[in-house]
Amino acid sequence: MRVRLRLTPIIDPSCRSPGVAIGSGMIRRYEPPPPTPPVNGSHLHWRAAVGAGLIAGGILLLVPRGSPWSAFTFDETIVMGRNIARMASVPLPVTWLIHLSIAVFYGFIISAAVIRLTKWRAILMGGLIGLALYFLNIGVVSVLLPGLLGAESLVAFTHMVFGLLAAGAYRGLLPRHVVA
Repeated sequence: MRVRLRLTPIIDPSCRSPGVAIGSGMIRRYEPPPPTPPVNGSHLHWRAAVGAGLIAGGILLLVPRGSPWSAFTFDETIVMGRNIARMASVPLPVTWLIHLSIAVFYGFIISAAVIRLTKWRAILMGGLIGLALYFLNIGVVSVLLPGLLGAESLVAFTHMVFGLLAAGAYRGLLPRHVVA
């Protein structure tokens, strides 16, 4: 004995077209709209640059060595990967202020360098600029504060991570054209 089933579509009563089955009006191969270009993309946006520095600096306050597997703390006196407790007893809020001030300064430098780059190129360039800022940092520290030298690979990694974060944050914070 053979059973034969007859499948009939379920009609959607709320549809304006009579006789249209549920699910037949699905969007197929949906692609999100392309991102809109930044407003005035060839000029430095000061708010986005400050925000990028503060976002990257804030993340590195939580993860002072640039890697969550290295340390996850909020109470170390570390400024851009360097432990300043070895030089002087600086209160923690002052350390945060120094760290975030340097982060905003670095954020401006990185933001100015990635103005005209696309998102992924900007992020990669940010990492390279972070390494360049590390070499500037090591030059200044070796002349002015040689007691802070040490664990340079971690400091270099922290600078590179900062550059990646700041460049990505800057590109994300840029004001965009509104699509109607």
